[in-house]
Amino acid sequence: MTQRHVWTAEEEVTAAQMNGLYRFGGTGADGALSISSGTTTIDLGNVAVLEKNYTSISITGTGKLAFTNPHANGTVIILKSQGDVVLTSNQTPMIDCSGLGAQGGTNGGTGWGGAGNDGYAHITGTKAGSGTTGGAIATFRYAPTQTNTFSQYPFIFVGAGGGPGYRPYSDSGSAGSGGRGGGGLIIECGGSLNFTTTDGISVAGIIGEDGTSGYGGWSGDGGGGGGGCCLIFYNALTANTGTIVVSGGPQNTGFTNTLGGAGGGSAANAGGGGSGAVSGAGGDGYSLVQENTEFI
Repeated sequence: MTQRHVWTAEEEVTAAQMNGLYRFGGTGADGALSISSGTTTIDLGNVAVLEKNYTSISITGTGKLAFTNPHANGTVIILKSQGDVVLTSNQTPMIDCSGLGAQGGTNGGTGWGGAGNDGYAHITGTKAGSGTTGGAIATFRYAPTQTNTFSQYPFIFVGAGGGPGYRPYSDSGSAGSGGRGGGGLIIECGGSLNFTTTDGISVAGIIGEDGTSGYGGWSGDGGGGGGGCCLIFYNALTANTGTIVVSGGPQNTGFTNTLGGAGGGSAANAGGGGSGAVSGAGGDGYSLVQENTEFI
């Protein structure tokens, strides 16, 4: 009888490295990220997925990490740390991924404009708000982005965009655009996690824009973007008393006689429909913080 070889932990790590497979906590290629004051902004360059590999992450004092230029369908940000992750800054949020999801719809004409964008980065798609119909809960779809990380996190998502408001045919004003959805964030902590700030991380959707009044009527406000997703995994824990904002963009009160746009959906909740008085809110997203028990 052929005897099955039982791999040691060292052999598994070596094999994974030789074959270019997934490594929890990353490579450390981007050095240490340390922010104790001011705002450090990372340009996402309109990519659907951005991965950073740090030796450690420390955002303390009055420091803040922000991002700009997300993809039109939203961006997932992956922050890997070989060592400790310390998130104790008094800034709220200190890691701001709000509004990094799919963009909202616009209305350059009369009637209803186009829907907001669906949000997707891999195989999970959140649905945009359109007309008075809120975006549905996420469905599966294929997107041409594949990384080793996504093979471990196939259900990461971004929030969908809100729909624009309605512009009456007699109105010379402008309907408000829908709000962007919230972004996706994955943090891998190869060392110890110390996260203590209330509302310290945000993947929230954004409120829709106001409509403007013009001759003959009033144009409605845009719907809110769907909330995003935040996943944090750690190998050891110092503290986990901080909180994460996952809310969809709120309703906009709008003009009382004109329809507001619908809210974008998330993977967890559908967006709200527009009405004569207010636009729809985006669906709330979700977050998860837990010990790593799966990856080496």
